[in-house]
Amino acid sequence: MNSSSPPSYHLPLDLTSALTLLAKHGDSAKIVAGGQSIMLLLRQGFLSSETFVDISCISELSTISTTDDVVHVGAATTYSSLETSPEIQHYPVLTDSLHVIADPQIRNLGTIGGALGHADPSLDIVPPLLCLDANVVLKSLNATRSVPLSDFHKEYMTSDLSHDELIHSVTFNQPVGPYGGAYEKVANVEGGWPTVGVAAQVVLDDNLGIISDVRLALAAVGDTAVRSPSVEQSLVDSDISMDSISEASEAVSQDIDPLDDLSGSAEYKTHLAGVLCQRVLIKSINRAGGSL
Repeated sequence: MNSSSPPSYHLPLDLTSALTLLAKHGDSAKIVAGGQSIMLLLRQGFLSSETFVDISCISELSTISTTDDVVHVGAATTYSSLETSPEIQHYPVLTDSLHVIADPQIRNLGTIGGALGHADPSLDIVPPLLCLDANVVLKSLNATRSVPLSDFHKEYMTSDLSHDELIHSVTFNQPVGPYGGAYEKVANVEGGWPTVGVAAQVVLDDNLGIISDVRLALAAVGDTAVRSPSVEQSLVDSDISMDSISEASEAVSQDIDPLDDLSGSAEYKTHLAGVLCQRVLIKSINRAGGSL
């Protein structure tokens, strides 16, 4: 960016205007909503832009609704709006994570779309959304596409978002059957980035004695947040017991690749993953109406 030419700032009031700006300016344009992620990258010198497109005034991007058992969350919806939404209270795996994201000031500004576009593998909100089999709805001026969140984050800090697209919304289906979910993390400071974060979503049979379906996902254990197929396959159609939960929790190490860093060694993070896995599975089963 030419230091003599300040970046241009646009505040479109409707979606078409925003998409027209993205189509016009291409990869020189950056979307701004809450600004929590992008402003940090700008200050640190990791990002520059000639054009900023602020989507915070586009009303359709800040709505939460449920239609035909599908929950729709607009990309500019803030963490705090999600945290207090009556519709979101039905999904404890999600509300658990919202309660422990940073502090109230960050939750009042940070948005779900900004988080997903940032693609940091340590984000608290991504594992719960993976457990809900969420999709990311992307819009350009001429097309709309829906991408499974599990495919949206390609590698470290990289998403499947084209320069002429914006994240319009996140969608997920309401679970069928008795279900419960939970998210827990260990962080070096309260509200800080997770050293490891683990989310689970469990569906039980009608008699509340067998695990019919399960999702388990983790943050901060690799280049992206990940599901744990080893844990999931171990538990599907199994009786509810501490033995099965313990055995499954040990299997999580097969699906993660944590790094040594200032928050802890890879060995320590692998241990934490197993401990947190057991905790969230127990809590999810109990919330679904089971007993452990």
